[in-house]
Amino acid sequence: MDTEEVFEFYRTEFVPAYSDLVGYIGDKPRQMMIELENTFAHISQYFNPELNIQDKNKNLAKAYDHLIRATLDCYKLLWVTMHGQLKDIEKDETKRKLGLNISETEFRTKFQEIKKLAQEARRIEMTSVGLAPIAALNKYKEVVKDGYELIDTIDENKMQEIKSLKIFVSTT
Repeated sequence: MDTEEVFEFYRTEFVPAYSDLVGYIGDKPRQMMIELENTFAHISQYFNPELNIQDKNKNLAKAYDHLIRATLDCYKLLWVTMHGQLKDIEKDETKRKLGLNISETEFRTKFQEIKKLAQEARRIEMTSVGLAPIAALNKYKEVVKDGYELIDTIDENKMQEIKSLKIFVSTT
């Protein structure tokens, strides 16, 4: 591994994942800041002229590992947020029946498929700890992509009307 690989991963994998997360939840999670700080600390040690090449390379590998962890966490946090939104709709019959641009059955089926995909991603993550984190990362990317597609079936105008009606009914 060399610095170009680390920075390429940063640009092509981490930045899109982090941007999606921050844009979606409207916050910069503390855990991401910690992982980025750790990444930077190891990269700075890689460029420390007082270290030998073996120690420099160990630090570069550790920086890369922190970057992978941060990227994986971005996708996991995105999924957790999406899951909460989708679960809310799944539990609310009115939202399920009236607030979506797909049938209730299709929503439930797709949500179940995404949950199974998320379980598979987690299983891959747990069985590949320290071995092949990219496989889990790619599976979580798939979970988030499918989650976005299901979230996109929510009709915000219909949801706002449902909310307004519920407020009106509760005040009368």
